[in-house]
Amino acid sequence: MKYLLCLFLVFSTPIIVCGETEASSAQASQLIERQEMEQVLNDFLTEYSMQMPHIDLRYKSMTLPDSYRVPEGQITHQIIPAKPSVIGSRRMTLMTRVDGEIVKNQSVRVVLEALADVVVIAETLRRGTILGESNVELRYQDVSRLKAPIFSVNDVVGKRLKRSVRLGEPLQRQQVEFPPVIKRGERVVIEARGSGLMLTAAGEAKQDGRAGEAIQVMNSNSRKVVLCQVVAPGLVKVEF
Repeated sequence: MKYLLCLFLVFSTPIIVCGETEASSAQASQLIERQEMEQVLNDFLTEYSMQMPHIDLRYKSMTLPDSYRVPEGQITHQIIPAKPSVIGSRRMTLMTRVDGEIVKNQSVRVVLEALADVVVIAETLRRGTILGESNVELRYQDVSRLKAPIFSVNDVVGKRLKRSVRLGEPLQRQQVEFPPVIKRGERVVIEARGSGLMLTAAGEAKQDGRAGEAIQVMNSNSRKVVLCQVVAPGLVKVEF
């Protein structure tokens, strides 16, 4: 009888331990609910909007994924828009980290609205027209589908049209002749962005460039020539 009791204890103990381990494992997780995802997305847009105070940026809709669990630990979230400029993005990636390690990537479908006062044409004009104050006006509208809208009348007065435009058409930078903000041979700062990181390097412009245009820039350290977008005088950016 004692022998049978010993066998029962020996073979039953692992079963009890295993059951406790499974229960602990189930408890050692945290639930990320839709309400939290929505708050993270709203906080991201609020923070980003501070960089563009002239644009009223908002979600018209968002399609959130189901709630999900992550391991216990310090949770941080990061939002990566489909387009670096955010405006025009149809998807956002919600990246969740626990204690600094990526544990989940979720795709969120969104519809964004970007409202702002933009320059529109007050009358139909032909290519080559020198713009005056009477030719343009400001109008509050959605700019999410515009590539390079203009937000100030003063930016275009005295500039020449590169193509014909129609009455009521939003004026965009590619339609107007602007002097280059960066000239060939000029020293510039290269901002490299990607995966939530930003690096900077010194460079030299290999050609003239206007705001928003892509130009060739030589990295002063590596001596490699890369294609960068002109952001402002002395500043270009590249995505990686």
